[in-house]
Parts: sequence; structure tokens; C-alpha cells
Amino acid sequence: MTKALRKVVMALICIFTTALFVLFVLFDSYTWGKYAFLGVSLCILLFGCGLNRGKIVLRSTPYVTLNILFIGFVLLSSLWAISASDSMIMARTLLRIFVCAYMVYITYLDTPELDEVVLLKTVMWAGYIIALYSIAFYGLDKMIVAGSNSSLRIDSEFSNVNTIGMACALSCVIQIHLRCLCPQHSFLPSALFMIPSVVVIAATQSRKAFVFLIVGAFGYAFVRTQKSAKNTCGKTTKILFLILILALIVYWLLQLDVFDGVRERMEGMLNAVLGNGKLDSSTIKRNNLRTLGLTWFLKHPFLGIGIANPHILADQYYAFNAYLHDNFVELLCGGGMIGFCLYYAMYVYLFLQLWKYRKVDKQRVAFFAFWLGLMLAMNYGMVTYYSKAQNFYLMIHFVNVFDLKRKALESCKSENT
Repeated sequence: MTKALRKVVMALICIFTTALFVLFVLFDSYTWGKYAFLGVSLCILLFGCGLNRGKIVLRSTPYVTLNILFIGFVLLSSLWAISASDSMIMARTLLRIFVCAYMVYITYLDTPELDEVVLLKTVMWAGYIIALYSIAFYGLDKMIVAGSNSSLRIDSEFSNVNTIGMACALSCVIQIHLRCLCPQHSFLPSALFMIPSVVVIAATQSRKAFVFLIVGAFGYAFVRTQKSAKNTCGKTTKILFLILILALIVYWLLQLDVFDGVRERMEGMLNAVLGNGKLDSSTIKRNNLRTLGLTWFLKHPFLGIGIANPHILADQYYAFNAYLHDNFVELLCGGGMIGFCLYYAMYVYLFLQLWKYRKVDKQRVAFFAFWLGLMLAMNYGMVTYYSKAQNFYLMIHFVNVFDLKRKALESCKSENT
């Protein structure tokens, strides 16, 4: 394959990967969506196969082992579940997501040019496309008005508004951090798309997306200084300086009318944390669901009531047929300590590997550790274990760890020769 053709194929892989992330949000509720996900993933695999002279290396890595163990437990939990069919359907859903993710996973592992930065860019552009589509769908005027009052929040017409907001927030965070991860990246042109993304975040009034955006932006101060200052004092000074600048920008943004709705919802969340003031109905509902899940976890601490079954309790006790809005409690209630540990073993493994290879690329490790920490924190307010986007984000972290290990081995070999 010529170099020119190879570049074209790699560009196509990037385009299809971006399309895949867009499909996760825009067409997740459609029954035919699963076939589209599978088809796009298969195209990525076939393009990758073409780049590697028709070879497909099926790798058995911790990513595969940990996912299969969790999916196996989900299926097994149908034996003691309140509703066996719910657990079996969830196992099938997770297996389908894993198969799609695995095809993308091995494609990027077998093509060194398609590193984790390329994957991050595909996620970033996917979020920008989702933001533009949302504005076109709802109308710019409606979105600006929606952000100004908590009672005017846009409806989840083509996708969950929190999912839309999180996709846009992640794009903005990646955009900010790309200056560290990829210095040659042309910042300004793509950064302009942060403007519609912020408008969409305001219109969705997603507290999780807003917190993710703000904390992710502040995290830039930490990641940026990993190479710029050699001594601890210098790093601390630069971090504090950058945080001050970012704090001023955030304060200015919060004074805009378009963020009035987010501010109102954030006040309700802070009241719940501090234990004073008036709580909004959403916060009260989430607290009740969290308490319900923990109560039943204590009744079935080891195996739970069956993965994907807690919604039955929510419907029975609160006439609210939905999951518990907290990934930690959802897994503790549905899978007990065993299911909880099997799922979060992926996070533990990734954090340990980032620590092990922290010297390979300090800024890169700092960013991925920070992002993984944000993903973990967001689990407090949303159920993510069956989210297609979340599973693919975890896959990107495993690709990153694999690449860090590969670079560490190459460095050792070069030192020994």
C-alpha cells in the first residue's frame, strides 16, 4: 500500500470512528441503531485490516478479560434475579457493545499511527457535530431561552439531554487539553466550535455536564505544568496562576443570562450536599432512589437482586420505572459487592497502569488519569455501565495504557542496545 493510499485509509478510519460516536448519541433510541453501530465498527475493522496487509491480530488483553468477566457475571445474575429476562437482555446488550468496541480496539492497537490522540480528536469532533445538530434540531433561539430558566429546559426528543450535554462538555475538555497532548495541533479553528457546545450545555441544564466542563477546564492547570516547571514550587505557582485565570473566566460565564437555568439547578444540588436550603424535585428523587438501592444492597450484599433489576424496585416503591441514577448504587443493588468489584476492576487496573508508566509521558498520563477520575466521579449522578459512549471511552483508556506499555518497552530496548 502506498503512503498516499495509507493516509486516505487512516483518514477514513478517523471519519468512521467520529461517525460511530455521533451515532451513539443521535440514534441510540432507534431499534435499527444497533445494526448501524455494528456496521460502522466492522468498516473500521476492515479498513484497519487493509492497512495491515489483510491481517487481524485478535489480542487477549486485560481489556478483554475484565469485560468478559463482567458480562459473564451479568448473565449469571439472571439465575437469582427478580426478572431473569432483564439481566439476560443486559448481558446481550453489553456483549454487543463490547464486540463493536473490540473491533475498534484492535484496529487502533495494530496501527501505531492511530494513537490515543487521534482517538481523542474523533471524540472531540463527534461532540461538536452533536452540538451543531442539537442547535439545528431545537433552534438557536429556543436553546438560548431554555438556558435562562430551569423550567424551560429542553426535552429529550432525539436523545437524553444529559447525554447530549456530556458529549459537548467532553469535547470542550479535550479541546482545552490538546495543547498539552498535541502541541502541533492548530487550536483556534476547532476551538471556535466550543461556542455552540457551551450554548448546548447551558440549554440542557445538565449539572453533570457543567461540573465536568468546569472541573475539566481547571484540570488543564495541573496537566499543563507537568513539563513546564521542573521544581515543585514552580509547578505550584503556575497551577495557582492558571486556576485564577480560569476562575475569572468561569465567574464571567456564570453571569450570562444563558446560564441562569444551570445556576438554579446547581443551587439545588449544593443544598442537598450542604443539607440546607430548598431542594429541587430532581435532587429529592435521586436521593430517594439512592437510599432505596442501598437499602436493598444491605439485604443482598454479595450477589444483589440481579443486574438491570433495580428499576423494578424504583417502579414498585416510587412509580418511577427507571434506573437509580447512580452507577455505584445501581451496581451494588443489582450485582452486590461481586458485581460492583468486577466492573470497577477496570478502573482500578487503568489507574494502576497509569501510575506504573507515569514517567513515559507525564502530561499524557496526567490527562488520562484526570479524565478517568472525572468519569468515575460522574458515576455518582448517572448510570453508565451499559452506556455505549462510556464503554468506548473506557476502551480509549485501555488503548492508551497499551500504547504507554509499548513505548516503555521500546525505550528499554533502545537503552539496552
